[in-house]
Amino acid sequence: SEAKRLERRGVLKEKGMSNTFYFIHARTLWVLNALSGGLFFFYWLYRQWQAVLYGFKRLDGRPLSGGALVRTVGGFGTFFQLNAIICRTCEYMHHKAPLAPWAWGVLWLGGLLTALAAPDTTARVIGYLFFCSAPAALQNRLNALPKEPIPAAPKAGEIIAAAAGLVIVLLIIMLMRIEL
Repeated sequence: SEAKRLERRGVLKEKGMSNTFYFIHARTLWVLNALSGGLFFFYWLYRQWQAVLYGFKRLDGRPLSGGALVRTVGGFGTFFQLNAIICRTCEYMHHKAPLAPWAWGVLWLGGLLTALAAPDTTARVIGYLFFCSAPAALQNRLNALPKEPIPAAPKAGEIIAAAAGLVIVLLIIMLMRIEL
């Protein structure tokens, strides 16, 4: 009914939404994340928090605590809050909302844990695919918000961030293989 719809909109406004987000093509996000050993996620998360913190609004006017860097460093926890803001914004704008924040977080963290701790290579690869896919699937829902399409070509900063992530992962692997 109209009354329930208005009540729900009030709840969404009370919890807070953002009118700005970082937009990147979902496939580009997935590829850059996969090629960087998953470290591109932190660049994406930082850029998302920069945009969200800039455009975040609640009924009571309280801003979100912490800056984009603090929220990125605490990314394993703040990923859930970002998902919740995205879900509320999508619902408010009458777009199909992503899965619940806990679902994306479980897929993402479960994929990471599987990629790191699974006993066989097949399970590790599947875990890594889930780890890389959760942010891309969430970004796909975000990309439905603007009216204009998101270009698939990565920006220079995104390429640099992915390359830096790959170098870090390769250095870690190299250091793990060196016997002292």
